[in-house]
Amino acid sequence: MELFGIAFSIPAAFVASVVYSFVIRWLMARLPWLKRPVLGASVVVLAGLVVEWCLLGAVGVVRGREIIGPVFYPAHLAIFLFSIPALANLLVLARPAGRLGWWLVAGMLCAALDLPVVLTQYVVTEALYGVDGSGGPYGRQ
Repeated sequence: MELFGIAFSIPAAFVASVVYSFVIRWLMARLPWLKRPVLGASVVVLAGLVVEWCLLGAVGVVRGREIIGPVFYPAHLAIFLFSIPALANLLVLARPAGRLGWWLVAGMLCAALDLPVVLTQYVVTEALYGVDGSGGPYGRQ
């Protein structure tokens, strides 16, 4: 069942990213003062994703949790939830309004980022809490 969820997340991310791109463009046309803070937050989230991947690659999940402490998993979840919209924000808002083809490119790039982000979520959660939530070093005992 997990394999279905992983495989389904890619087309779901594509559709959601295209819809989100239209909505964020429409919203920013009405609230132009919000564009800078949204772009700034998007850069922070994507930088956090890169830092997280570097940390996980260098020391692993459990050691990363030991180094950062209890804020590690909530920060990971925030990066997991906001990384795809952050990429869409950068792709759509950093460019002037363009043709319809750019929305499809943004959707494809967001869908491409979806797979490593979802796989990272599975790896982090299973390493910390085990497959069923009761294993792992931080699972329910």
